[in-house]
Amino acid sequence: MTGEAVPVPARAALAVLVGLALLSPWPFGCAHPRLAGTIALLALLTSLAVALAALRWKAPFALPPPVWPLAGLIALAAVQLLPLPSPLHGLLAPGPAAVWHPAEPEAAAVLGPGAFPLSVYPDGTREWLAFALGVSALAALAVPALRDRRYALLSALVVGGGGLAVALFGIVARLLFGNRLYGEFAVPTVAPFGPFVSKNHFAGYVEMASLLALGLAFGLADETRRKGGSLGWIEGSRAGRVVWALGAAGIMALAVLVSLSRGGVVSLAAGAIAFFALRALVRRHPRARSARYALVALMGLLALAALAFAVLPPGARARILSLGGITGDLAGAFRLSVWRDTLRLAAASPILGHGFGAYADALPPFKTAAGTLRVEHAESDWLELLAEGGGVGLLLAGLFIVLAAGVAVRGLRAQDDRLRRGLGLGAAAASLALLVHGAFDFNLHIPSNAILFAFLLALLAGAAGAGGAVRPTGMGLLVLVLVGGVLAALRAPGAGSPPDVSSLRRAVATGDPRALRRATAEAELVGHLRRRPADAEAWAMLAWVRATTKDSPPSGLLGRARHLDPLNPGLAREVERLERGRPLR
Repeated sequence: MTGEAVPVPARAALAVLVGLALLSPWPFGCAHPRLAGTIALLALLTSLAVALAALRWKAPFALPPPVWPLAGLIALAAVQLLPLPSPLHGLLAPGPAAVWHPAEPEAAAVLGPGAFPLSVYPDGTREWLAFALGVSALAALAVPALRDRRYALLSALVVGGGGLAVALFGIVARLLFGNRLYGEFAVPTVAPFGPFVSKNHFAGYVEMASLLALGLAFGLADETRRKGGSLGWIEGSRAGRVVWALGAAGIMALAVLVSLSRGGVVSLAAGAIAFFALRALVRRHPRARSARYALVALMGLLALAALAFAVLPPGARARILSLGGITGDLAGAFRLSVWRDTLRLAAASPILGHGFGAYADALPPFKTAAGTLRVEHAESDWLELLAEGGGVGLLLAGLFIVLAAGVAVRGLRAQDDRLRRGLGLGAAAASLALLVHGAFDFNLHIPSNAILFAFLLALLAGAAGAGGAVRPTGMGLLVLVLVGGVLAALRAPGAGSPPDVSSLRRAVATGDPRALRRATAEAELVGHLRRRPADAEAWAMLAWVRATTKDSPPSGLLGRARHLDPLNPGLAREVERLERGRPLR
């Protein structure tokens, strides 16, 4: 495919995608909600502009075939925002139904009658939907450009160079700044690294970039080598490029080891093994020769791993050697307890989940440990997907992986361009590494890592030559979906059901400033609870506000607060104070 044949809109989509993958790690992985929301809106607007341009100019577009499972996940998130009548709500999602239809009459009166969404945190689901739709659409629309070897090579160089910069900064920053990000910011975690708050998320980003650089190195070597066996590339004119790419991959792999992320080490190793296994699988050689190649490659990989392990500091070596007892330390024990609680949460709504982006709100009633902590994520992308999207969400994600793997293997085996095949292998291995890492961490919930993952999938689809022509009706449907995504992203976080302002109006009529303040606080809390009904502290605060005008605090509201977060000792103390008639602190 020539550069002139690449549609201009596809090049624009690729430019924005690569720019986001390059820049997003530096502001702490863009994990702040405002940054994530900005990225979502930018991706959505770019995708919308690209789709409109494709319709206007009738540009030929070919999207990768395993898109429909991703579309299913997006549709599932949209379904979770639809108001459901109580009987259907209880049938499809018993856990969320119990949150929206509380047993306490006082609490039920606050939320009011009627239909409620499946998600226990609709604003969080709306934010998840906007980000997932924007990044997925942007990656899919960039695939036609990545089918061109020039754009694929340039994109891989830019993203790989960005990963190398993150890796080098991480090593230098650890030596200069210790646990302070950029030498200025103290973070609540004990293990920040590079520009990331967590060493595990640093490792997740860099491991993907390292395996991409490995694929680039082998693609260049294969293209340079004409004869002379596996090392025939040394005499080629581009041998220097191969050495640079291998060096970059090695430095990034070393940074993963230095970060002391055990999940990163396991995932990097899994990705490297997958790279050589896939390379043997797609090479056009007799089986015996491919088996010999795979054995030699595995031995070489083990030798490199032993060398890297030998140059590590003693503390880093001890950290890696503790992999076998990972469940025995504090971090491992915390993960196990969170995983058990997450499975209990998932069992409460096994079909459609509790709502994407709603995990932190939905978990507290099911916690058996860590009562003083607000657990934001499940320490596992897969378990969090099960809890938020139910069995349907997990099934759709599994189907996407299976279909994408089949398309990749068939496409890379048929790929004549050795460079593009190498890039595809690197992208496939890097994607698999992050999926392995997702078993015991939540890298896909870090925007920078999710964006790089999306770029790798687009690069893999382009290298495999995947895609079918999109009809104008299909592109028009995409435009409508993207418009809905933009509206979801623009919707203010506080835009939920209108609060009950009747008490506020009465206070205004009386002119009593104290009554006005109480009524204002009550109206704000009611409005908040109609958007986040699982917020236990808000229920306790509402009980306190109403207790100022009554002889005794509303027991139903206090019972609701205790039920939603039973292991929170601070909340339990305040509820007890209210029950004794003392003010909330």
